[in-house]
Amino acid sequence: MAAFAALSLFSCNNVKSDEAPSAVALKVYEGLTSGDVKAVTDNIYFVDTLDHTIFREYLEVAVASADYKKRTQGFKASYKVVSEQVNGKNASVVLEGIGPLGNMLKIDVKLLSVDGSWKVDGNHGVFHSEPINKK
Repeated sequence: MAAFAALSLFSCNNVKSDEAPSAVALKVYEGLTSGDVKAVTDNIYFVDTLDHTIFREYLEVAVASADYKKRTQGFKASYKVVSEQVNGKNASVVLEGIGPLGNMLKIDVKLLSVDGSWKVDGNHGVFHSEPINKK
């Protein structure tokens, strides 16, 4: 379901990252709706490597399905960053945009720094999103 490239150095915690948390969040959610399994799996972190493997295999099957292709046909993610908060090795990014089903979504993405790079926290509920009504 959705770019800011920046070189960040958070000296108080020695966290280095080539991309800001918001850029990583956008890459993952744009990858989910474009079928870019590599972009998603390279930028998501699970504590248990088995969870990561299961997630990747599920995503590969989903992206190959006729239902996925039908739902995302002609869809181009256009999520925008509403906010980004960094607290040491944790970050929270709020994205908004129109989902593949045409509804406006607000997505709260939790990230953490893993070996100096920001990753979406797969153990925190990757797909937490809620429809919002814009008037």
